[in-house]
Amino acid sequence: MTATHDVVDHAEQSIAVGSKSFAAAAKLFAPETRESAVLLYAWCRHCDDVIDGQELGHGQVEGDRLGGQERLAELERLTRAAYGDESLRDPAFAAFQRVVKRHGIPLALPLDHLAGFRMDVEERVYVELEDTLEYCYHVAGVVGVMMARIMGAEDEETLDRACDLGMAFQLTNIARDIVEDARIGRI
Repeated sequence: MTATHDVVDHAEQSIAVGSKSFAAAAKLFAPETRESAVLLYAWCRHCDDVIDGQELGHGQVEGDRLGGQERLAELERLTRAAYGDESLRDPAFAAFQRVVKRHGIPLALPLDHLAGFRMDVEERVYVELEDTLEYCYHVAGVVGVMMARIMGAEDEETLDRACDLGMAFQLTNIARDIVEDARIGRI
């Protein structure tokens, strides 16, 4: 198993390089909540990078998603393994395993998140606003729900609002990155 300290260090490195806004927001949490948020971020960042052919959110130049189905299948396999008792070597999945065990995050949530990456791999086209909102749920709304669970929320209304907030962040990211994404052929 990857040592706890190494897992946390890896996650801290991921967030420091991969996200300015999430890294800043995570500093406001109490230490245990912050650690869980950073560990969750490391898993999310890793999955996104694997699908997009990037490293810590950087480096994709042509929208390359060749071999995406195979990479996605491996992400799904390792995500399911995080719910088992076997120690995981990959730091992103060891981090995720720690978070799901600590906070009781149901497997359906990360699988919903990976379904968003499946939409990327399949190069889905979003014609209607509802299509875009479905995508936003999978890639960000469900992350908002997992974050809310990390912060101790359990009631449906709060989890719904956390989902809405995640989706709003994703819509903002889409608007921010639309020109850059178009240049590399991403939808």
